[in-house]
Amino acid sequence: MRHRTAGDIEGVDAGTGLRLLAGLVDEVVWLDHCPAVSASFQPAPPWLRHEPVSAWQPLPDPPPGRQPCPPPDPRRVCVSFAPEHGDNARTWARTHGYRLLAPDAGVTAWAADKISATRLFAEADVPVPPFVVIPATGREPAEAYWNGRWPLAVVQRAENNLLGRGTVLVDGPSALRARLEAWPDEPVKLSRFCPGISLTVTACAGPDRTVVSAVSHQLVGLPELAASWGAHCGNQLVGPDDLPEGLYGQARAAAYRVGEVLRGRGFRGAFGLDLVEDGGRLRAVEVNPRFQTVVSLVQAAEGATGLLPSLGLHVLSFLLPVLPPPAAGRLPAGLRHSQLVVHARTAAVVRRPPLTGRYRRDGGKVTGPLDGPPVVSRLADDEALWWAVASSGPVIAGQELALVQFPGPVAELLPRPPLRPDASAWIAALAPDAEEDGHADKNARNGEEEDGHTEQKSRNAEQEGRRARKDHRNAQKDDQNARQNDGRRAGDDLDDLPPLRLDERRMREAGRHAIDLVIGRLTTPGSRPPCHAPSPGALRAALDEPLPEHGTRDLPGLLDHVTERALAEATRLDHPRCFAFVPSTGNFPAVLADALASAYLSVPGAWLVGAGPTRIELTTLRWLKAFLGLPDGHGGLFVSGGSTANLTCLAVARDHRLGGRPQPHARLYCSSQAHPSVAQAAHLLGLTREQLTVLPPDDDLRLDADALAERVGRDRRAGLRPFAVVATLGTTGTGTVDPLDRVADVCREEGLWLHVDGAHGAAVAGTPRGHHLRNALGRADSLTVDPHKWLFQPYEIGCVLLRRPELLPETFGLARHALDQGYLRPAHPAAPPGEEINLSDYGPQQSRGLRALKLWLSLKTFGAGAFRRAIEQGAELAEYAAGLVEAHPELELVTPPSLAILTFRYRPRNASATWDADAAQAHISRRVCADGGAVLLTTTVRGATVLRMCTINPASTRADAAYVLDLVTRYGREAGQDT
Repeated sequence: MRHRTAGDIEGVDAGTGLRLLAGLVDEVVWLDHCPAVSASFQPAPPWLRHEPVSAWQPLPDPPPGRQPCPPPDPRRVCVSFAPEHGDNARTWARTHGYRLLAPDAGVTAWAADKISATRLFAEADVPVPPFVVIPATGREPAEAYWNGRWPLAVVQRAENNLLGRGTVLVDGPSALRARLEAWPDEPVKLSRFCPGISLTVTACAGPDRTVVSAVSHQLVGLPELAASWGAHCGNQLVGPDDLPEGLYGQARAAAYRVGEVLRGRGFRGAFGLDLVEDGGRLRAVEVNPRFQTVVSLVQAAEGATGLLPSLGLHVLSFLLPVLPPPAAGRLPAGLRHSQLVVHARTAAVVRRPPLTGRYRRDGGKVTGPLDGPPVVSRLADDEALWWAVASSGPVIAGQELALVQFPGPVAELLPRPPLRPDASAWIAALAPDAEEDGHADKNARNGEEEDGHTEQKSRNAEQEGRRARKDHRNAQKDDQNARQNDGRRAGDDLDDLPPLRLDERRMREAGRHAIDLVIGRLTTPGSRPPCHAPSPGALRAALDEPLPEHGTRDLPGLLDHVTERALAEATRLDHPRCFAFVPSTGNFPAVLADALASAYLSVPGAWLVGAGPTRIELTTLRWLKAFLGLPDGHGGLFVSGGSTANLTCLAVARDHRLGGRPQPHARLYCSSQAHPSVAQAAHLLGLTREQLTVLPPDDDLRLDADALAERVGRDRRAGLRPFAVVATLGTTGTGTVDPLDRVADVCREEGLWLHVDGAHGAAVAGTPRGHHLRNALGRADSLTVDPHKWLFQPYEIGCVLLRRPELLPETFGLARHALDQGYLRPAHPAAPPGEEINLSDYGPQQSRGLRALKLWLSLKTFGAGAFRRAIEQGAELAEYAAGLVEAHPELELVTPPSLAILTFRYRPRNASATWDADAAQAHISRRVCADGGAVLLTTTVRGATVLRMCTINPASTRADAAYVLDLVTRYGREAGQDT
């Protein structure tokens, strides 16, 4: 994957970045009440300075005599810690003539909102704790939202207020009710509490890629430091070996995917992703689309690894069209800096807070501030940095007092650990004197007591979670705790329902979650690298398990599990840069159709069982015939795909032309460019390899009609019995179309069955560019169409269409094959002939799903015109790509675009006599796929290895095609150097 580098963190080489910045800016001003981030940018560049500007303090007056609101100077820029929290940063920038480098306000608000962020995570395919959103109005009682399976839950408001008051831990309906009463008229998110380790990943969304930097252990709601459970209390850097296996990589991968979604929405600059471990995997809690306090530690790590600090990368992401080449660094084993945020525990009056600076502690004695730069990376083991935030005077409960930085860890890697004695001693020695404010709000203190009560329950839950993880019985433990805490609830207990049934509430919860997963998948086609083939060992470790004797109560969690661990562990065929195979793209109505067909147990087999589903299939067949321009007399049925369709059609051809009896002299004909399923069908029909005559193609890679006529005549004279020919409308390798009308002439003259394999290409007959094919398709005895190819349906759906559909029941009819003539004979009055159709007589399946519904619903939703336009778009994109190939001095077109497929090769301008062209194309394909940005495979044309593109995805753009061709050129030159 592109975001995984050889080192532990990635970024831009420090030397390269600093040279670029020196040429782009005269001055960069860091705007925040605390200069920790700018101070940690080391070595300190001459163009960087700090101004105490934040949302929480009055703006300093401009110097006397300064021109009001001078025009902005593009070489003077400023960066704010959190510009979305007020107008101060923008006002200061405008007043002093600086350009504020802040991300788009709209996407910032969307991502920072703790409720709408769930959609962001869905787009990024990053799991979140199971949740439900409680609306602002029309609320039901709290009991209706409380999930009895959750021992503890987290209730959050949309706004992140930085004091932890927007996130509260609740332990039952009564606590939830109190919180809803405290937050009226605003939506609230209720999530299952995950008691695992919290992590923060720092990253930057650049103009052309997401850069993922360091991972830190986030400390939240530590009792020694905060007034409330949800308050942020600091971070400590971690490396891959510090965390349980796999978590470090999961964290980086999640940050990359979130960054790509943010980038696609127009976001630029630094952001942080907060995650929590849940049973061995990470779930996203929130994203902070701005700077976070941990950046001061991250910059120390980046400096130690030779990378440009995050503040500089943030600036480059706004000033450059593309970032410099990526660089990676190995995090030093001893680099485990940490920091703590000290909050006011109660409303108080602060007296004599320590000054900002570096301090040294000897036992209980602390001296300082000491001389020397306040840089965390230069601290000795007995030193700490104190960054004062609050000044003397009144403070409210939860207000930030100071940031304290240390050269080493301050706590164990536990969910909510107690501070190490050394860190606690530092806080005790440096904490400012404070007297409790007698006018503090009593209700606020009551809330703190409630938080303290819930906090003890939180610790118990964390301990229980650790025990559960050790013996791998998380689900069983959660089930047991839910029963102990809330008892058995009649409407929510599996034991009170018939076997294999769920109560309505649980079904709705899981259904909503499933739809969210589907929408997240379909709305982010390019959010993950397209090529992904994990190792068999990794998948066995993730998915192989004993037969589950007992079920789970967490169906949404199970959906997350199988989506993340199985379904997502595959090449993404709907990615805009997946140009391999004949990719299926799917569409949302079709997904809903499959779900409905499954729920209604729709079986378009016997009319008695599935009359409505049968009518839907017959209607959809009629629509498909109309789309392709076939006569009304054609008919057929839907099957699983093109291979089954070819088998079905050739079975009818065999029975109709050979009488259904073994014929050792029978002969079937096709080109060597035909699909392998033709040979498979011949084998399954009892034909030997010698009975399948494979003819070499003509110079245009088509079935040679003259050679076919000559071979059929020769076989007849030899006493053989030709019976069928397979022509192809769109070969897999090159999209070639056989001369269908000429082949149809041969079949008519020789009395042969003509089957056209149009699995991919038949759909083009529905467009103006393919209108000329309709006559030949009408002449074919049978036709294969694959709607899950160029009709954009999810797998599986193929189609059999016959000129004489009555031949299908002659081959497959149940009466012909029944061993007991009384088998399930319908016991109802017979309808007029032809009115009731049993589609189970038309193919090899009796129990068959309603595959037609997905195409029916798609056509009803979008209309046939939208499908025509999408097909035309794919063909036009192939022609555009071919033009780029022909115009490039190092690329050569091998076969022109046909049915949105083209083949080409890389060839250097001055290829040597030893140039191995075949090996070079294979190398290019491997490198393009390994790069992570596209899927491009090879095929063989006239014995040579070539690169192949199939451009049918409506989401693919000209930029995607150009991007892939640029990769081809880059890796082709690399192959030339290797040679």
